Amino acid sequence: MNFLDSFKHYLSPDLIRQAASLLEETPEGTAKAASSLLPTILSGLLQKTGDSHALDSIFQQISSFDAGILDDLAGLIGSGNLAHNDPKDASGHLMGLLFGSKVPALTNAVAAFSGVKSSSASSLLGLVGPLVMGVLSKKIGSDTLSAAGLANLLSDEKNTIFGALPGGIASLLGLVNPAAATASAGNSDDDPGTATGTQWLWPLLLLLVLGGGIIYYLKNCAQPARPMPVETPVVDSTAIKAAEKADAAQAAAQLYMKKLASGFEIKGNQNGIENQLIAFIEDANRPIDKTTWFNFDRLTFNTGSAVIDMNKSREQLTNIYEILKAFPKVKLKVGGYTDNVGKEADNMKLSTDRAKATVAALEGMGIEKGRLTPEGYGPQHPVASNDTEEGRAQNRRIAVRVTQK
Repeated sequence: MNFLDSFKHYLSPDLIRQAASLLEETPEGTAKAASSLLPTILSGLLQKTGDSHALDSIFQQISSFDAGILDDLAGLIGSGNLAHNDPKDASGHLMGLLFGSKVPALTNAVAAFSGVKSSSASSLLGLVGPLVMGVLSKKIGSDTLSAAGLANLLSDEKNTIFGALPGGIASLLGLVNPAAATASAGNSDDDPGTATGTQWLWPLLLLLVLGGGIIYYLKNCAQPARPMPVETPVVDSTAIKAAEKADAAQAAAQLYMKKLASGFEIKGNQNGIENQLIAFIEDANRPIDKTTWFNFDRLTFNTGSAVIDMNKSREQLTNIYEILKAFPKVKLKVGGYTDNVGKEADNMKLSTDRAKATVAALEGMGIEKGRLTPEGYGPQHPVASNDTEEGRAQNRRIAVRVTQK
């Protein structure tokens, strides 16, 4: 199995049929789009191997990615998880790092090449992106690759990857399709379609003469070069300590901490739900309305289900429980939302089930029944564009609204 086939192996006919049905595309077009996205993403990775800073960041993202997602790629089809700690969200961040503002143009090029809708090509990016990250993460783990090792792996497959790119996508990435370049190199303007038998002879003779002259000069005339002194790099420990101190200060600035009347200390992000919710409850001048919602930022569910991943969500759920316990008069509406991929009825059910699961988790901790009201809104009320994977990730969320304080 060659390099690209090791990725395509996961794009089984059954998975392609499921994706095609959901996206209302033909299996042939869906397979063609997914297959062209593979070398597109790998080409983006290849282009970053010469940038050590970008490569280190990419390596960290890929090496920490959960390769277990490869066992349930079908779970990525549809609404998927919420935005945070979602494999599709991690993939979206990587696509932004690789391609920046070119992402929409690339998905449009894939759509034109494969004959699918641009929105479908963008949705498939949320499937193929995690697939690429999962396979590479597995490879890094099994072969104990470093960032340099990953770069070497990709570089060794450069011709295969670039050769699989459709021409339009290669142009967008600033590349020349090696297959197309090779095909055109055999034709001559003087003799179209047929290379002459002697055109290569004179350049070869000139190269031989030049090579002989260089060898003669090196043997008889050139003086050996004096070795350059090797300078030992000076490590500026003061600068390193200053950078570490600045990083620590930045992390501390983003941390939100507040001790409640109960003595419990809330820890979260400055822009997280805890800070926003407490500020709203304590501010007597902020009236209750139907438009002020606060999004969970560390609440996740198992892929495609309403089962809460408690390992990742327990801390924030505990914080919300403690806030509700500290403000016993407060009541909340808990809303569930999805993106617009898939059938609306399925999205409505998933969003409702997730809102109910969130309420059940808080009530299981001890919050009285009646203080929390769950409701699912499906793809209604998006907070970002559903035309990009990053936007869809933001639309998959659980939020709360204060109904009494």
